Amino acid sequence: MRTIPMKSRLTHRIPYLALVLSLLSAVPSREALANSPAHPSATATLSRRAAKPGECVELVLTVRRASSPLVESPLKFEGFRVRRLHPPRMIRVNGEDVRLYRYSLTPLAVGEYELRPIRISDGARIFVTKPLFLHVSTKGDPAPLSPKELALGVDIPLALGEEVLKNTPQPTPSPEATPKPSDTRPWTAKTLSLLRKGAEFLWNYPGK
Repeated sequence: MRTIPMKSRLTHRIPYLALVLSLLSAVPSREALANSPAHPSATATLSRRAAKPGECVELVLTVRRASSPLVESPLKFEGFRVRRLHPPRMIRVNGEDVRLYRYSLTPLAVGEYELRPIRISDGARIFVTKPLFLHVSTKGDPAPLSPKELALGVDIPLALGEEVLKNTPQPTPSPEATPKPSDTRPWTAKTLSLLRKGAEFLWNYPGK
């Protein structure tokens, strides 16, 4: 019986997973069926996946097929300062009314954030967006994609998202730099230490 090496098995598995992923993405999900032309829908997106504390990130909320939508107000997220950028704007896309809402989000501290769904009402109907993810660090570098973020982004089961990422190489984020502790000694102690270092340097100087 012929044994296939592990590396070869993984190499053949990745194209298979990509095919399964593309097929599942093409199949309408329950949410897609619920968001058929007879139902309103909402999508929230961020201008980027990573930021620094105090750095603004834009959130765009897109509402489709709603006659008189009402977005929860005031819009709040724990750990963020939220500000509405502009009044809602309505445009026509493929014969449908599309309303755009823009907000500025400012993270207050370093951390991995999962922003809760946003609630919208349209008459007696209530619908929500998917959660959003933001990595906040001192450098503002993006973090590796998580299985949950992938599953919600392309609407696939979480188990399949875990399997896809398990067989897909991702860059390792650089570790956060440890802040240098401040020198709390009195100025007299700092001055004596500086003079001592200068004397040691002159004493050990080899000369020409």
